[in-house]
Amino acid sequence: MTIMIRHTVLMSFALLVTGTLGACGSASTPAASPQTWASAVAGAAQTTQRSEGGQVTVEATWNGATVEPAFDVKLDTHSVDLDALDLSNSVLRNDRGETLAARPWAAATGGHHREGSLAFTGDASSFFNDAKWIELTFNGIGDIPERALRWATGS
Repeated sequence: MTIMIRHTVLMSFALLVTGTLGACGSASTPAASPQTWASAVAGAAQTTQRSEGGQVTVEATWNGATVEPAFDVKLDTHSVDLDALDLSNSVLRNDRGETLAARPWAAATGGHHREGSLAFTGDASSFFNDAKWIELTFNGIGDIPERALRWATGS
């Protein structure tokens, strides 16, 4: 009888801990090993790309080939403070090797969760004209020195 009570108490504790860990995100996501390249290639219809690893998840949504290239960027973590990141060292590159420089990231501080618009300077019309793909590169987010997200442009 005592063994049954101990087993029940241990199982209840395990369920409580698992539920607590899952309250702020996915508790089942394994820690990713450091990598220098985290890229996803998608069709033009899929506008959101995601990179997980280095204790930080990066999610970027491309707003399409507009006058000013811009992305909605979300950063999420459970480990590090993200307030110091401004993403102004990000680069937008196309398949021809042309690049656009980022403006300062328009995102409110939030500790472990940040979200805002990341825009790029330059001639968007010539940058996107006949480009097969574009690639957004981030440096120094989490424990990953460089990560990139790639979108097919449909050209």
